[in-house]
Amino acid sequence: MIADDHPVIRRTVREILEAHPRLEVIGEVEDGLRAVEEAEKLKPDVVVLNVTMPVMNGLEAAREIKAKVPESVIVILSSHADELLIEDAKRVGARAYVAKTKAARDLVAAIMGAVGGGDFVLMD
Repeated sequence: MIADDHPVIRRTVREILEAHPRLEVIGEVEDGLRAVEEAEKLKPDVVVLNVTMPVMNGLEAAREIKAKVPESVIVILSSHADELLIEDAKRVGARAYVAKTKAARDLVAAIMGAVGGGDFVLMD
């Protein structure tokens, strides 16, 4: 599932993910609150969340999703890659953090690493 407030980013992320034979996008939303609601309904294996979204930011949404759908793996996709934000992402239960500028190259690898359960995956 993809959550980003920019339709162009959602479309780009969908294209990246659906180009991989083992990945399927089952939902797209434009804000953090909808991300939580859809995650509860759809129970996705992975939720790709932008940090800065309206209504509820991605870190708050990640915390809520982990509480309500603990089996979902959270991957943060953000244009902001400072150390505090990355630490906050880890603290709320995200398994990977990918800079938007690296999405085309690194998003699938980050998802696979996060789903594999290893160390926190950082692609900045």
